[in-house]
Parts: sequence; structure tokens; C-alpha cells
Amino acid sequence: MKIAYITDSTVVLPDSIQHHPDIHIVPLYVVKGDQPYKDGVEVDAKTVYEWIDAGVRVSTSQPAIGDFVTLYEGIKDQYDMGIALHLSSDLSGTYSASVQGAEIAEFKLLALDSRAGIYTMGLMLEELIERVERGDALEDVEAYMKQRTEDVRIELILQNLTQMQKGGRISKSKALIGNMLQLKPVLRFEDGLIVPYQTVRTYKKAQAQLFEALRQAIDSGECTDVSIFHGNVPELAESWKRELGDKAKIRVDTLAPLLGAHTGSGSIGISFLQAK
Repeated sequence: MKIAYITDSTVVLPDSIQHHPDIHIVPLYVVKGDQPYKDGVEVDAKTVYEWIDAGVRVSTSQPAIGDFVTLYEGIKDQYDMGIALHLSSDLSGTYSASVQGAEIAEFKLLALDSRAGIYTMGLMLEELIERVERGDALEDVEAYMKQRTEDVRIELILQNLTQMQKGGRISKSKALIGNMLQLKPVLRFEDGLIVPYQTVRTYKKAQAQLFEALRQAIDSGECTDVSIFHGNVPELAESWKRELGDKAKIRVDTLAPLLGAHTGSGSIGISFLQAK
């Protein structure tokens, strides 16, 4: 059985599947003012962060159902079915659009909700493909992937609250007070949602706490493969990587514009899948 693997542009793929011939990535949209651009196709992360830093209004939107219909109609003669793994359905309608697109195109699809995004979702896709290609039954693969959603670990610090306020996530007064008091929210993925985990006074202290949490996760064996991601502050992320050394597989990535549009420049975080 020939299977296609479908995901979306919020994913960060591990090196092992970076060039897998059967992975198909559907882009979400970055919206500058009223003009949409396909993420990773018509606009890159560097440009999006330049817009944000210049004060341009940047928002995001999910792929249209028609985007998935086009994909599935284009590949259904090449594959017996597809397996889709998408950004958490609590953050985006991408998962739902994918399912509806497959129905319209009459393409057999097993759709999975990662309850995650970025590199953690990429690691989940890597495990999914490994199990399918070794011949595991699809119902076993589906059950395993649902279990793995409980092992998602994504945390990040915001440098300021300005972009959250612009996106309507918090009020202007809360953003103003938070920025004045140097209150830095630490956010994490919990059951598919991005939720405030704690608030730390000063960016430096917040960095130190998150770095120490990552160090402990690596030392305990909980984390063996991690992305340190950033919102246009590569020097900071690279310094973390250097300090952690070779205790784990560590990579540095720019935070996907689809998330960076809401968190702003200066953010830094960690993304991994807890080791089994």
C-alpha cells in the first residue's frame, strides 16, 4: 500500500525525513494588512519578522478547504491513501479543513490531531512514518500517536506583550502594564492549547528558568532531541545550544511565522517529544 503523509507549514521536519518523497506540506497563510501570503512559499520567516519589527499589522489564517481539495485530487491516483498530521485543532481549523478536503476529493484519509506544532509535530511525524514503513497495523499506529500527544513539550518566553495585544489576545492596558513592569509570560502547550504557565519578572530571569528546565530534561533523559526556537534572536538560541553541549541532539530553528505573528520578535522556546 502506498501512503502519502500530509502535514502543514507549522511543522519543523527532523533531518531524517526532510526530503521524504511522500510528505506533502500544505501552507497556512500569513496576512500582511489584508494581503494573504502562503507561508514558506510566498513569504519566509525573515520577512515576516521584519514586518513585525516595523510595526506592520500581521495576522494568520488556515488553509482553505479548496487548498486541500487541490492537493488530494492531485495525488489520489498516486497513493492508496493518506495519513495527515496537523497543528493542534484547538489552535487552527487546519485539521478540519484537511478532513473536509479529503471528503470532497474522495481521497481516503486517516487524519490525526498532533495537539502540537513545530518540531514536536515533526518528531511525531517521524515516528508515525517509521511505524507505517515497518508494517505496523494502521489502527496500532493511530493508537500510538494518540498516546504520544500526552508527551508534547513546548514552552516559550515572550520578550514583550505588544504582538499579543495587537492580535487581540490581551488588552492594551494589560500589555502596557506588563511591558512597564517587565513581566515576561512563559507559555506552554497543554492538551493542544497554548496557555500561560507562569509570569517571571525580567526577560533574563525567564530565560534562566527555561534554560535550566531544558538542562534538567536533558540530564534526566526525558529530552534526547530538541529544537531551541526563537523569534528572530538566533544568537541567543545558539548560545543555549553551545552551553548545553552534546548531551542531546540539539537544533536551532526560527519560530514558524504562523506562531511568531502572535508572539512577536524576541521570543525563545523549546520544543521536543518526551522520550519513551
